[in-house]
This record gives sequence, structure tokens and C-alpha cells, in this order.
Amino acid sequence: MTTALILMGGMGLIISAVLALASKIFYVYVDPKVEAVEDALPGAN
Repeated sequence: MTTALILMGGMGLIISAVLALASKIFYVYVDPKVEAVEDALPGAN
């Protein structure tokens, strides 16, 4: 039982680290022009 808890905790830490790294690698910068256009349009969506 203890081994399973340690294994699942370790897997959770590793997977969360991979997800954090992927979010930094694949981050998409938002163009300020897009925000300006969205602010100018009515809030239909």
C-alpha cells in the first residue's frame, strides 16, 4: 500500500513537471492589436 502511494505521488510530480514545462515551451504571445479589436467590438460572444 505504501509503495503504491509513493509510486502514484512520484508519477503525479513527474507528470505535473512535464505539463509545466510544456506550457512554457508552447506559450503563445497575444498580439496587442487583437486585444484592441476585441475591445472595440461589442460583447456579442
